[in-house]
Amino acid sequence: MIKFIFLIIFSTLLIFAGEEVTIPAYGILSGFIVLVGLFFWGVYKAVQTQKTIYALALLPFVVLLIWMFFI
Repeated sequence: MIKFIFLIIFSTLLIFAGEEVTIPAYGILSGFIVLVGLFFWGVYKAVQTQKTIYALALLPFVVLLIWMFFI
């Protein structure tokens, strides 16, 4: 998880610094699939168990939205 956070922070910094950043397409696609799967799993578990702790599964989705805003 720490590597993912550092990837988001440093990739955004490198984009603004003018450096060439290349992320392979399979990495982006697999990350997107995992993110969508985690999102729907969190919603499903939160509805089934009525526990708000499963709403933390939405956290990677929110981080992605914030990251996309700064790109």
